[in-house]
Amino acid sequence: MSLKRFFDRRVISLLIMILLYAGIQIAASQDSAGIWEDGSTGLSWAVEDNGSDVNYSQANAYCESLTLGGHTDWRLATLEELEGLYDRNLKKQYKAKGSVNLQSANVWSGSKNSLGDSWMFNFGYGGSSISSGGGGGCGAVGRALCTRRATGK
Repeated sequence: MSLKRFFDRRVISLLIMILLYAGIQIAASQDSAGIWEDGSTGLSWAVEDNGSDVNYSQANAYCESLTLGGHTDWRLATLEELEGLYDRNLKKQYKAKGSVNLQSANVWSGSKNSLGDSWMFNFGYGGSSISSGGGGGCGAVGRALCTRRATGK
């Protein structure tokens, strides 16, 4: 084997190892960043809710100001997106797919009816309810679970 071929193979092997290592680091940082990507919908989800019961305005502000995994375009999910995240067959208390871990059943959505009332989704039984007053009316509280469109989807 010529000396040139030997070095060409070494360089290629080194480049492959560097690229593989970089790919492993990116995947590990996504997992440790607290994000779960739903490949079927193209949505990324925060794996934890906001940690306390809040009214709609507070939930919305929480997601709009969230920086997670280097992304700042987080928002409250629509009611339909929350319904798609629900899986009644799961054995956990709050039945959200993937690695999403909720600490309370009621989660605010970004969806509103024609009167401006906010929808909330319950991950305990899979139903939705409306909160009058445009968000937080009548003392309604729930959790903020933030989502965003995954990159390249």
